[in-house]
Amino acid sequence: MQENIRIPEVLLVLFLVLPAIRPYSRVLQSQDGLVWFPLVALAIGVGLFPAYGFRPECVPLLLWTVFLTIRHVPVLLDHLGWWDRDKIPRQGFTPVYLGVLILTALVALYFSPRKDTRLILPGVETRTIQDEARNAALFLRLYGPVDPDTQGAPVRPLMLLVPPVFGSVGMVDQVCEQLRDQGFTVLSFSREGFDFPAWGSDGKRYSPPVREQFRILQAFAQGNATKAANLWGRALEAERMEDIRFLLAYIKQDLYRDFPESGAERNTLFLTGYDVGGSALALLGASPEWRAANPEVKGLILVESPLWSAYQADEPGQPLQVKALIRPQVPTLFMASDRVNDSQKRNRLYGPVLQILQTDTPVVLAAVDGAGPLDYSDCPAKYPLYSACISGNKQTPWKYDTFIEGTASIMTNFASLLLENAPPDPFRSPVALSRRKGLGGTVHFETGGAWNLPDFGYILSP
Repeated sequence: MQENIRIPEVLLVLFLVLPAIRPYSRVLQSQDGLVWFPLVALAIGVGLFPAYGFRPECVPLLLWTVFLTIRHVPVLLDHLGWWDRDKIPRQGFTPVYLGVLILTALVALYFSPRKDTRLILPGVETRTIQDEARNAALFLRLYGPVDPDTQGAPVRPLMLLVPPVFGSVGMVDQVCEQLRDQGFTVLSFSREGFDFPAWGSDGKRYSPPVREQFRILQAFAQGNATKAANLWGRALEAERMEDIRFLLAYIKQDLYRDFPESGAERNTLFLTGYDVGGSALALLGASPEWRAANPEVKGLILVESPLWSAYQADEPGQPLQVKALIRPQVPTLFMASDRVNDSQKRNRLYGPVLQILQTDTPVVLAAVDGAGPLDYSDCPAKYPLYSACISGNKQTPWKYDTFIEGTASIMTNFASLLLENAPPDPFRSPVALSRRKGLGGTVHFETGGAWNLPDFGYILSP
């Protein structure tokens, strides 16, 4: 799709440049049809968004196209005989105009998607299920074996992957594909009215009400700073916990009926959560009752999780501080941006995670040099501009496609470590993950006080 979007972007620029340079070219002066080209360029610019979804890198180009088209209106009206030629303002296409056009076009071209932004179809099954208690529709996507004939093949560990709120499954679709290719069966989902957007089984997108969108933005912007935003963040965590509880019950009761060829082992489950989903998993994992009721959960993976429920204020009006300590009872991997290694940002952004690392809980923190908060997802490949604007502190040796495979590999290697060191379970079928993959670049690791598994050089080496 990146090649497809670049074609209309180049055409848009061409339709603006030709009429602009027409007064200076004898060949073009006789081509009266060029007066319509700016309108065509405007139509192309507007059409990019319904055709390719919201593309932030195209916004400056569209705005400049609107400006140049408006400026060109007198020339078009004169062509139609509706304007006094003597009153037409000078239409010289100055170097400044040309420079801005080139700059906005380069931004659009450089930050265009590196990979197809459409959801993956091969090997993916979809289904809509209803949580009757909450009157909520959940849209499931199951990434199972591409070859449905799994007879004789080893069963796969199942991963329930809770997507980020912003972008939802569209931001982790290719990570899920990589996890599938590395040996998991992956179940992901989005919920109508919560995820932004939720992706229906028919491919339709559903956005939450505008008021809810504002509250979500408020929670992410100030959830660790102000009480009002923190309370809304806690409400988001509570809603995600209900999603996870409902889906765990669904996995135990109905998943294998609805997806008989999933190839998944029902007694070997890993839970991965992005942002709010990771916070919800941490809160669930800290409950001894929840842990006892879900022995099939072998590990948690939390990606850039804010853990808003850990913040409290001693007195009204005081700044929020990390007060509540969350202690997951399950081996847990935290994946964070390399900002966690910045002494000035470390405690402010990752205070709850750092406190957990100081306790007697089986946790480990991983941060890839150069990784920003959005980079453990499809974002570097699908929305390079977002990734560049919210980048890590260091220059990353990983490229856009490396982040997708590298993220999945860290998760797979963590799960492999747990499976290979787990005690024998007579109730669990033998499961298999692909051979561990070596990772380039520098990955920073910190372990909690109760971590007693092998050194994390294991994750880096095949």
